[in-house]
This record gives sequence, structure tokens and C-alpha cells, in this order.
Amino acid sequence: MLAERTAVVADVQPYEVHGSRHMTVALAFADGTFAQAQLGAESVPEGLAPGDPVVVKFAMSVVVALERPPASDPA
Repeated sequence: MLAERTAVVADVQPYEVHGSRHMTVALAFADGTFAQAQLGAESVPEGLAPGDPVVVKFAMSVVVALERPPASDPA
């Protein structure tokens, strides 16, 4: 089962495992719940920082990727 939810980044901690970059990301959802995910750097937008809004991608209720939300249309 695939799903998406929006969240705000609460914290980002980069780390390396055998030379590969990873991130531990804490996420705050609008309903007051929190989640923490450990992801490879390829699954996290470049320059991600606390306070940034993100679209959280889930597979089987596990966070698999984060994306920046689409830019809103200024029309």
C-alpha cells in the first residue's frame, strides 16, 4: 500500500555508514503526531532543514522518501 502525507521537518541529522550518506529525519504531522525515518541521502531533498514542509512517501506504512511540495501556482 502506497500513501502520501504532508509534514514539517522537525530535525535532520546526517550520518555516514561505510562512506554512504544517510539522514535521520524527524517529522511533525498536522494531526500532532510525529515520525522518525532513517533514509539514504538519495531519498531526501538536498539542503533539507528544520521547518521545511515536505511530502512524505510511505510504502506499507514505512517512510521511503521525502519530497519538496509542488510550488503553488501564483495565478
